Amino acid sequence: MSLERDGHVSRVYAPCVVFLDGTWLPIGPMGELDAARHLCHRWSAIHDASVSDMTRPRPPAISPEGNLIDISPADLGGDITDDAWSYDAKENRFRLNLACVGTDLAIKVMNHGRMLDQKIEALTPGLDRIEAIFRACKFIQPHYVRPWMEKVREAAVWWLRETDWSDADYIKTPEDDGRSLADEVRKEGVTLDVALVRLKDRIVHLYKEMRWDDGTLVEDRAERGEKAFMAGAKRLAYFAGDK
Repeated sequence: MSLERDGHVSRVYAPCVVFLDGTWLPIGPMGELDAARHLCHRWSAIHDASVSDMTRPRPPAISPEGNLIDISPADLGGDITDDAWSYDAKENRFRLNLACVGTDLAIKVMNHGRMLDQKIEALTPGLDRIEAIFRACKFIQPHYVRPWMEKVREAAVWWLRETDWSDADYIKTPEDDGRSLADEVRKEGVTLDVALVRLKDRIVHLYKEMRWDDGTLVEDRAERGEKAFMAGAKRLAYFAGDK
């Protein structure tokens, strides 16, 4: 929304939480966009929920139209994900969905702490493998391979951009987690000793089973948890007067 201040009109943004029934509540003050994003991503990490940034235009979803090709799994061969095959019950045959091939490649590279450009670069081996499968198939005419691969890559990049926020203006760190959790504990009005115990419990809960989006455990989660605790403990000690 827009507000007028000192004769100037500027936009302000409201960080909110949306519940499963569609209702919502503000989780912080209205202000600059960076601050709103910052707060929402902190809440996302703490509560294991996704962030919807309504300030960013949403790319159009990929339609099956133009992405289905007439070839059977038996004819193609190779290691193609089962999710990429669409079954036409009326015609009793399978078709390969190029968009699903691309999104499967994207899912395999979308984690492990990579930035968006690194994820896109990491698509290359998978794209090369799919192209080799297409070119090895005697039922696919060579001039089809290039436009098909363009559609596969387009779908993969679309998926990475749609699910990525690593290129946002703010990137959360373990220290941010610790300070945010410390602020939650401070609101409970307990002593420093109790606050430290509660902080540790929450950090353990947050980090002990921390996983990437593909389900694999974050390898350095113990180190991240330690960094979070040190930052949170320092914040608690500061506000307790132990500076």
